[in-house]
Amino acid sequence: MKKRFVTGLALICLLAANVFMAREALAHQWGRWHWNKSGSSVPLSMYNSATYRTEAANAISDWNVNTILTISNVNYHTEVSVFDGNYGNTGWGGLASLESVSGNHILHAHSRLNTYYSYSSADKRGVQCQEVGHTFGLDHSNDGCMGKGYYNNLNTTVQHNWNDVYNMYRYAHTSH
Repeated sequence: MKKRFVTGLALICLLAANVFMAREALAHQWGRWHWNKSGSSVPLSMYNSATYRTEAANAISDWNVNTILTISNVNYHTEVSVFDGNYGNTGWGGLASLESVSGNHILHAHSRLNTYYSYSSADKRGVQCQEVGHTFGLDHSNDGCMGKGYYNNLNTTVQHNWNDVYNMYRYAHTSH
């Protein structure tokens, strides 16, 4: 009787851990949006045509260097396009949009910085970091650039954001 109880308790704990891990993997996912890619290296092409090219390039590099994403910079409109412009007093400093989707799969996305608002170089980088993160299918979180759009300190690692990308893309996303 005691052995069955322990076995049953162990199964319940394993089930709870599995549910928690699945929930954690999707904890900061933007709806169910994701690229139809997975593995130890996830290739994406990105076009940076931003006026503040250095800040955008640094934000893109953060994702490339710190995650399983392998981002190729190209000079033509491709999977993810990063740009900026003066969009006026809209109330948003940055905006990500999914331009083309198939089911839950992202096919093409845009990341924008609204230059109408005065931002420091670090803030521009942080806003682009967040908007680019959205184009990977991430939602807001409590830390890193996905937390508030800005880095508190450019030398601070935003490991939680990098882990969210890992959790989203380490397994195949072909079934949903």
